[in-house]
Amino acid sequence: MKKSSINVLGILIILAITIISCNQKSKKEYITDSAIEDSETQLAEVMPMNTKLPADVLKSCTVGSTDFSSWFKSKSVTENGIVTPANSVTFTHQNNCDFYKWSEQMFLWMTSPIKEGDYSSGTVIASPSFYTVSPIEIVNNTKERKLIPHAPGQLITAVANTQKTDPMIDSEEGQATDDVLIAQKNGSLLYYITMVNDVYAKFVLGAKTKQFSDNEFPTTQSQLNEIEKFADSIGQPLKDPETLAIEIKTSWIETDGLTNVDDYITMDAIIPTYTKTDTLWTPKGSKTSKLALVGVHIVGSTAGHPEMVWATFEHVNNTPNLSYAYLDTSKQEKTVNADTGNDWLLNNDSASNVYNKSHMKYENGNIVANTKTSPTQTITASNTKMTKPWGVANSGVPNPENATVAASNSQIISTNNSVLSQLAPNDLRKNYIFIGATWTDNGAAPTGKSYSVKDTLTAPGVAIGTSQLANSTMETYAQNGATYSQYGSCFSCHSNGQTPGLLPVDLSHVYKEIMAGLVPEEEAKTP
Repeated sequence: MKKSSINVLGILIILAITIISCNQKSKKEYITDSAIEDSETQLAEVMPMNTKLPADVLKSCTVGSTDFSSWFKSKSVTENGIVTPANSVTFTHQNNCDFYKWSEQMFLWMTSPIKEGDYSSGTVIASPSFYTVSPIEIVNNTKERKLIPHAPGQLITAVANTQKTDPMIDSEEGQATDDVLIAQKNGSLLYYITMVNDVYAKFVLGAKTKQFSDNEFPTTQSQLNEIEKFADSIGQPLKDPETLAIEIKTSWIETDGLTNVDDYITMDAIIPTYTKTDTLWTPKGSKTSKLALVGVHIVGSTAGHPEMVWATFEHVNNTPNLSYAYLDTSKQEKTVNADTGNDWLLNNDSASNVYNKSHMKYENGNIVANTKTSPTQTITASNTKMTKPWGVANSGVPNPENATVAASNSQIISTNNSVLSQLAPNDLRKNYIFIGATWTDNGAAPTGKSYSVKDTLTAPGVAIGTSQLANSTMETYAQNGATYSQYGSCFSCHSNGQTPGLLPVDLSHVYKEIMAGLVPEEEAKTP
């Protein structure tokens, strides 16, 4: 009996060791190459999303496990771990994939928690690495913006929209079309924050004080050296100089009423409040609220690309996609049907053919019902769909590298599968997907038009990569449908189309006003 008990005990111990070993192995599987394939295959079951990324997509853009681990500050993949930024100074590219990997690393960096594994500490974009760009103020008949430094414990202010001062230029706060958006899920307004990093901020300040030229955004080590020297001279050394100049635009909703708050990166912020009727909301003050991140535009200069790389990301549950094509592992074209279901953040009737119709506008500081949509329109949530799910039209040649739409879509889906499958299972960033990125050939001055063989738009200045890029939370009503549009890229607004150029004022809608609003003596005192 005693011997039998010992044997049983021994077996139990062996079993326990085996189970522990298996559990430990499973916790590390996502950083091995073999596990990448396994996790990509299971991605549709793992991802907390309505839309499922095809697991059998052609692996045309992937991040190796060694490279992916090197992105993390600890040099190993950890849950909600700190990611270091991509080095834009040494950025080299052989193909589209290199731009897509740059975009992914930048997103993971700026949405990293400040403290390892702890999102309650805040994120990099809310840290002193970034400044909030204020809405335009009119001072002595001059349009000005302020750079608001981020400090621990200081809340950031978000806005629902601000009035455009030029009908041809996006105001950078809110929708590109002056519309206002309300979430179907919880009735929250969508709020927006524009930010720049410290390299951008010191570049503008140095240019204003004639320390160096601002003929174009910095792209070289020598240009960066000048900015670093200037930042050091005023006692404000750059925190991540290798990023070069970055401008971002973020979109948020209130978390009240969300049933899946834990699926979002959140922060406390100051938002406006309104006195409300069915057709008119007038501002009456502000309040503090917890916001959830739903969209991010990332724009950054890199080696050889002063026109900047323009990338965008969205939360996976924002909107249903229209149908799209991709290539499977056998290079056969497959079609994914349009998304269904009524549990999307910005859509509660995916079967309806009525979508991307504005219900409200921003006018003279107020939110008003959009009577152009309907004479009896009230201020209500509208239904949104993503008409170009991966940043290209549903036909044609999207860029010089991809002869078909399916090939382009496959690169973006493959990039997503590779990155998301290697993140730790409960990493918050796993809930955000990469929509695409665009740039010009060899950094040429953008013409504002998108690549098209049919329209003979193949010159270096046209947008390439995902050349019809839009974000459903920021260009909701400017997606131009599913078909190709010559002016369907980010550069259609962010360029001097009449006379293509690479001046910062040609590309950035906030640069000129930031320059006007800078007071060098005050900026030099900013900690």
